[in-house]
Amino acid sequence: MKNPFFFLCFLSLNLSSISSQTPSLGDPAELPFTLEIEDVTQDELPGFHSMAFAQWDGWWVIIGGRVGGLHGFFPFTAFPENEANTNIWLIDPATGDALNFGVDALNIPFHDPLKGTNPQYVQDGENLYICGGYGKDATTGDFITFPVLTAVNLPQLVSAMQAHTNPSAAFRQTQSESLRVCGGEMDKLGDYFHLVGGHDFSGNYTQNPSPMFTQTYTYEIRKFKITNNSTTLAITDYSAHHDEQNLRRRDFTLAPVIRPDGSPALCLHGGVFRPDVDLPYYNPVYIAENQIFSLDNSYEQIFSQYTCPALPMFDSTDGSMYTVLFAGLSVHYFDQNSLSVKYDEKVPFIRDISTFRRRADGTSKEYLIPQKFDELLGANMIFAPAETVPHFSNEVLKLHQMNSKTFVGWLFGGIKAEIPNITPSSASKRLFKVYITPKNAVGTEDVRVGSPAMRILPNPFFSGQRISIEGVKGIRNISLFSAEGVFLGDFGNDVGGLESRLERVASGVYFLQAVGENVRSVAKVIKP
Repeated sequence: MKNPFFFLCFLSLNLSSISSQTPSLGDPAELPFTLEIEDVTQDELPGFHSMAFAQWDGWWVIIGGRVGGLHGFFPFTAFPENEANTNIWLIDPATGDALNFGVDALNIPFHDPLKGTNPQYVQDGENLYICGGYGKDATTGDFITFPVLTAVNLPQLVSAMQAHTNPSAAFRQTQSESLRVCGGEMDKLGDYFHLVGGHDFSGNYTQNPSPMFTQTYTYEIRKFKITNNSTTLAITDYSAHHDEQNLRRRDFTLAPVIRPDGSPALCLHGGVFRPDVDLPYYNPVYIAENQIFSLDNSYEQIFSQYTCPALPMFDSTDGSMYTVLFAGLSVHYFDQNSLSVKYDEKVPFIRDISTFRRRADGTSKEYLIPQKFDELLGANMIFAPAETVPHFSNEVLKLHQMNSKTFVGWLFGGIKAEIPNITPSSASKRLFKVYITPKNAVGTEDVRVGSPAMRILPNPFFSGQRISIEGVKGIRNISLFSAEGVFLGDFGNDVGGLESRLERVASGVYFLQAVGENVRSVAKVIKP
């Protein structure tokens, strides 16, 4: 999960075109789950934000980013060099154990990009790919956006650092101007990597436009493959979707999603800055393998328009996608004094945790979760999913396979603000466990998977036959899934609808779930 944070401005420009009316929120009682966060902070851990992140063999891998708070707004002091993370870190979140190795001791061509802030990154199996990022080029003394791609072999890195040896052999690097980007996001769909949004920023940062820096947004979603073998590290099959109106975006949240048909996609939430006014974007953008850009003009996002952790879950019972967004910065916040949602044009740090729901019919809604952070957190905090929780290949959690309170992952780091606007800040070391409890959960002991409690007759099922479901009283809903867990349909208590769907599927093994009176049972169905 990747959430870069970079170059935030506190805004007070012309807002006449922006509505500050109280937005319409959903009732959180409608959500099919509850969320809990448990503070398990370990003081011995350092604080980080704006770094590259991966997981391997129980270790967290952290490269680059910052160990201080929010950047400054004046030349030569905006990004103090002593607040750059100059080490590679391994952290065990369960024990607090930590190992580190200095980047400058690596035998690699380009050290400075691995000390930069706000790179794009993605973990692809045993490889972590890092590109771009902003920092000081030691050769010239200038602050630039780096055009470097780094591939990190995670098993080699972890093994070498555990053995207290130099991990240089785990690193490979190449250069490409197409990757000179910071403040964007990178993820993978199918065989292709997608580098989304961001900008090329070079020079000394100041809050107001200045001849001391240059800034060029990419306005693009860049799509490519990465060749990484014993002789070559390179990007190939490169293409780009260009949109200057809707993709002038950086510092957003890019979350994986599952579409109602079971295929993976990405959703871009928020980001800055719009061409007409210095405020975040509100309309989500969806990216799929067969459609690289799709703007949702029908919905404007209410909370968390700047980068923050995202917890994605797919509910196969109705094809809804749920994305929990953990605070960060937002044009709206919940005011504890008036017990109402308020608008703030300065885009403050908030404590609020919200859920973004997209139904199978394409409509969206947001919900405020009752639980909040106890401090102003979330900006560039990472969500690290638990490896044991049921999930799709793109890290979207399978809500329908959670049968009771489930540990789903960790929240760590980010920026901790002292007050909502124009605030002192620091790199957070806060660590939380995240739990999800499905509301229809009846306890693992009550879910009889493949037991004689539910029988499907006939089984195998041949076309033209009628199905009988035995052993479940008062059936309220029947769902069908592939052997891989892909949702294939809900049929209520309409057995005929299930029969019609089974008529159309290919030969293979399927699973039928029946929800009845205080019980949910699952049984295997064979289609010859």
